[in-house]
Amino acid sequence: MTTRGRFVVLEGLDGAGTSTQQAALRAWLAGRGHEVELTREPTDGPIGSVIRQVLLGRLTVDPATMALLFAADRTDHLFNAVDGVTGQLEAGRWVVSDRYVLSSLAYQAATGVDRAWVAAINARAVVPDVTIYVETPVEVCLERIARRSSRDELYHKGDLLRRVAAEYERLFESVAPTGHLIRVPGTGSPDEVTGRVVGALAEWLGA
Repeated sequence: MTTRGRFVVLEGLDGAGTSTQQAALRAWLAGRGHEVELTREPTDGPIGSVIRQVLLGRLTVDPATMALLFAADRTDHLFNAVDGVTGQLEAGRWVVSDRYVLSSLAYQAATGVDRAWVAAINARAVVPDVTIYVETPVEVCLERIARRSSRDELYHKGDLLRRVAAEYERLFESVAPTGHLIRVPGTGSPDEVTGRVVGALAEWLGA
């Protein structure tokens, strides 16, 4: 029988550096003999493409509709018959996702949507094996966002990111669907953060 793969999720504020750490984590896991698939939310699928249009300001929807779009995109992300996460895991591959359910719970709650309702519409979501939260100060995130892009995206606002950070903290104090939770500081160079991420993950794996 094929051994099930592990589902690893990277979480953090916009600008926290999760995309950079995702690539580094794949290299580290591949070097240890694991077959690794990278994925992200919103996805590149049809629903994820609509979400990206909203994030870029090309479409406008209310916050509750945005929460529903994320939940629908997540269901497709997990259960799509072609490349869904659950199929990848059953095939023995590790899946590393840049964002997942916690992002919905934190971001949607920060925009005024009831967190319990957001949890309810994501009830089918598979709990990850491990969630790595890259904890980066809002001011640092905003500086990184300004350096990498001049686009004014929906969630790239200081006041909102501060509310999101507070929502993440509330989630960590509750029974949130994180699997094993690892928190690492996101300040410093990308290599320094990678060292923290892989060190903590290796400790969890007993490597």
